[in-house]
Amino acid sequence: MGIKTSLLVLMLFLIPQADLKTVNGEVFQIQNGDTLTLKTDRDKLHKVRLADIDAPEMGQPFGKPALRLATDLAMGKIVRVNYTFKDKYNRLIGEVFLPDGKLMNEEMLKSGLAWHYRVKNPHSSFLEKLEYKAWKKNLGLWVQKKPVPPWEFRRENRLPSPPAIPKNMDYDLFLAYGLLGNPKTRIYEWP
Repeated sequence: MGIKTSLLVLMLFLIPQADLKTVNGEVFQIQNGDTLTLKTDRDKLHKVRLADIDAPEMGQPFGKPALRLATDLAMGKIVRVNYTFKDKYNRLIGEVFLPDGKLMNEEMLKSGLAWHYRVKNPHSSFLEKLEYKAWKKNLGLWVQKKPVPPWEFRRENRLPSPPAIPKNMDYDLFLAYGLLGNPKTRIYEWP
């Protein structure tokens, strides 16, 4: 074994592995096809984002069917969530195990109502295969000729902030800015 390989193996053993945490509870609310709220036996609420998938947004085609499937799969059921971290919105990012032992994340992909969200390296080849099978069978959102992934939909639908200085106004975006001014003083500027 070469020095580079030996160092790499040594580093892998020295780097602490992410601690897998588990929380159990009843699914109290479903926000959309990839986000739910869990209520523990101590009445603590945890917002959970299903790891490695991204379901259509509610304003997108198949957003409502994704919500319906998530509701059918988990609403009111006792589930186990394995997670390793919380995101910037304080959501647990994890895998949701249903009472029958199935993984909700995988069920959403199998039905064609979510994309495999490839944010981790290496990607999960298993989840890629589930997504591919749904695509091949034209299930769910894959009946569309050119489905728009939710991450692109979110990026396209962000409204720009108005400029801090009126002379920096982009007149092509004027209608997207809304009113320019101070609502407290009721002084508004014409761009």
